Amino acid sequence: MISNTLALALSLLFRFLEIAIIADVILSWVMPGRGNALTDLIHVFTEPLMRPGRILQQKLMPGLPLDFSPIIAFVMIDIVRGIVFSIL
Repeated sequence: MISNTLALALSLLFRFLEIAIIADVILSWVMPGRGNALTDLIHVFTEPLMRPGRILQQKLMPGLPLDFSPIIAFVMIDIVRGIVFSIL
């Protein structure tokens, strides 16, 4: 019972992070450079996930105008999800 509840909570957390990343990407296209309370809140959740991807991208492909960090963040979330749910 507890493991089912924990699995559900973790599943919701992973889904929330994925939706937050998508929202951050869309908002960066719609309102680039504009800060408001909603974008700042979303950025608080997504930046720790996307920063490693940005660092990796800068090292491998410096000066690339496209930001692939959301894709890298999705891959990281998927790997962590697989590890966590294999343990549970």
